[in-house]
Amino acid sequence: MCELQVDVRYDDDRTTLMVRGELDLASMPGLEHSAAQAEAERSSPCVTVDLTELDFIDSCGLNALTRMHRRLTRGGRTLTVIVPQGRIDRVFQYSGLKQCMDIQVSPTAPDRPSPYGDGPGDTPAPRPAQPSDDAADGRDS
Repeated sequence: MCELQVDVRYDDDRTTLMVRGELDLASMPGLEHSAAQAEAERSSPCVTVDLTELDFIDSCGLNALTRMHRRLTRGGRTLTVIVPQGRIDRVFQYSGLKQCMDIQVSPTAPDRPSPYGDGPGDTPAPRPAQPSDDAADGRDS
């Protein structure tokens, strides 16, 4: 399991949270704590959550980002989430969050290899061809 790391950077009118590791049920409180602390230190009109170095996100991580989005927009602020191309981007697409939140795909951040050892990206290796039953019986199809 990868530990979640959140680094906060303040620019003129933007707060950026750089998130690395896995964002799931166990690590979600860490993101929420870092976000609340960053908001308390500086109330920037724009907040960016950079997930380009994230290895994994589940529904609890999506829920934390949805709550952050709701809280910021109620206060008249904006949230932008930057995701890497590939697996993490598809999670946001399939969840429907790309239709209701500002989700940007980083053109320079490729999908990171899965931490679960299933190969680069998330495309499974092709399976070797299996002989058909007809070929095994010596019959032509």
